[in-house]
Amino acid sequence: MAETSSYPVAAAPAGPPLALRGSLIFVLALVEMPVLAFLYDPLAINAADPLWLTVRAGLREMVPVAIFFGAALGVLLAPQWRTLFADWRAVATDRGWAPWAGANLVGFAALAAATVLFNTHGAGLSEPPWVLFSLWCVGVFGLYFLLALALAPFKFSIQIVERQKWLVLLAAGAAGFVAIASEMSQKSWTFLSEATFQVSAFVLGLYEKDVFVDPARRLLGADGFVVNIAAACSGYEGIGLVTAFLAIYLWIFRTALRFPNAYLVLPIGIAAIWTLNSVRIAALISLGAHVSPEIAGAGFHSQAGWMMFLIVTIGIMLATHRIGFFRNENAHASDAPPSPGFREAMFLLTPFLAMTAAGIIAAAFTADGFWLYSLRVIAISAALVVGWRFYRNLALPENLRAYAEPALIGAIVGVAWIATDPGRGETSDLGIWLAGMPAAAAIFWIAMRTIGTIILVPIAEELVFRGYLHRKLIADHFETVKEAAFTWKAFAISTVLFALLHDRWLAGGLAGAAFALALYRSGKVTGAIIAHMSANAVIAFWAIVFGQWSLL
Repeated sequence: MAETSSYPVAAAPAGPPLALRGSLIFVLALVEMPVLAFLYDPLAINAADPLWLTVRAGLREMVPVAIFFGAALGVLLAPQWRTLFADWRAVATDRGWAPWAGANLVGFAALAAATVLFNTHGAGLSEPPWVLFSLWCVGVFGLYFLLALALAPFKFSIQIVERQKWLVLLAAGAAGFVAIASEMSQKSWTFLSEATFQVSAFVLGLYEKDVFVDPARRLLGADGFVVNIAAACSGYEGIGLVTAFLAIYLWIFRTALRFPNAYLVLPIGIAAIWTLNSVRIAALISLGAHVSPEIAGAGFHSQAGWMMFLIVTIGIMLATHRIGFFRNENAHASDAPPSPGFREAMFLLTPFLAMTAAGIIAAAFTADGFWLYSLRVIAISAALVVGWRFYRNLALPENLRAYAEPALIGAIVGVAWIATDPGRGETSDLGIWLAGMPAAAAIFWIAMRTIGTIILVPIAEELVFRGYLHRKLIADHFETVKEAAFTWKAFAISTVLFALLHDRWLAGGLAGAAFALALYRSGKVTGAIIAHMSANAVIAFWAIVFGQWSLL
C-alpha cells in the first residue's frame, strides 16, 4: 500500500532514521511519567486538608490511566498508521529534534531531583504546599510538551488532534471507564467472590456426594480435600483477559461482523469465562480428592485457567462467523475457498499450536509436567502428517553445503548453550524424577524427549518464527515475501519474541539470531530448522551422556 501525504517531503537530515527517532521519543514518553510517579512520595506531607488528601491519593492513579489512554489511542489509530506516518515524515524530515529532546532530558533530571527534595521538604510541613505542587505539575506537563515538539511542530500536533478528535475523545472515555471500573471492582470484589463460591459449591454438589461447605471461611471441598476460595479466585483475571481479547477481535473483524449485534459477544464471553471459572474450581477439588492433591494444586490450578480462556475465545470466534445473527452477510463468503495465504499460514502455525495445546494439557494433568511429554510428540507429529504435502516442498537443494552450513551454525549454538548453562553442576528436578523411575520407563521417556527436542520442536518453532512471523513482519501478504527476505524490523522482533519463549531469554535471543542467519544463508526456512535441530542435538546428547538434565 502506498503512503500518501498532503505535506511536501524534504531531504532527510543527518541523524538517526525517522523510525528510530520516533521510537526514542516514544520510549522517553513511556518511561518518564512512571519514574516520576515512583519518586513522588504521597505520604511525605501529612497535611489533613481534605482536598490535599484527595489529590494526593489520586495522583499516582492517573499514571496508569494516562498510559491506558495512550494505548487505547494507539489501537484506534492503528488502521491509519501508514497515512499518519507519511504525514509525520513530511513535516519531521527536515526538522531539528535534538534540542527539544535534550531539553526534555535536562528537565526530567531536574524534575526528578526536585521531586526528591520536595518529599524531604514536605516532611516538615503541616499545610499543603499548593504552589510548589502546582509548579511540579506544570513541570511534568512541560516535559511532555517538549517531547511533542521533538516529535513534530506544535501546529502539526494540533491538526492531528482536530482531525482525530472523536477518536481522542473515545480513548479518553475508555481510560476514564477503566479508572471507574477499577474502583468499582474493588468494591464488588467481595460480592463476586461470594458468588463464585456459591456457584462452585453448586457445581460440585451436582456430582460429588461428600461435599464440605464453610461459607464463613470460604472453604469448599470433597472427600477430605478442602480449598480456600479466596478473593483472587473470583475470576477477575479471566474476565479482564476475555474482555480485552474480544474487544481486539471485534475491532480487527469489524467488517465481517454485524453491529450492534456483535457487541453481545462481550457479555457472553464474560459470563462464560466466569461460569467456567467455577467449573474449574469444582474440577480442581475433584481432581485433588480422587486423583492427586499435587496435580490439583500445581499443574491444573495454573493451567486450567488458560484452557478455559482458549475454550471461550476460540469458541466465540468460531460461532460468530457461523451464526447469521453475528455475521455480516454482505462481507461473508462462506462458499469461497481459503486463500493461498490463509492455507499457508495454517500449515505454518498448526504444529506450534498443537505443541502449545499439548504442553498446556500435560502441565494441567501432571504435578511436574514430565510424564505427558509424549503428548507433544504425538500432537506435532499428527500436524506434520496432515500437512505433509505442504511441508515436503520446504526442502533445501540436494547438496552437502546446503545442509552442512546450517548444521555448523546450530552446533556452535548448542556448544554455547551448554557452556552458559546456569544449572551446571546442580541437581535438577528432571534428574531427580528420572532417578526415581523404572529403567524401562526412563528410557522410553528419554527417547520421546529426544525425538521431540531434536526433530519436532525445532520444526514447530521455526515454521512459526522464521517461516511465518518473520515474513508477516515484512508484509501483510506474507506469502508474497521470499523466505529469506531481510529487514531489521522482522529480524529484531522475531528474535525478541523467540527469546521470550525461553526461560534463558538472553541465550534464547542469541540462538534465535543464529537461526535467522541460517535462514538468510540458506534462503529457506529449512536452513533455520536444520540449525535448530543441530543445536538441540548437541544439547540433548550432552545432557544424556553427562547427566546434565538442567539442559532439557
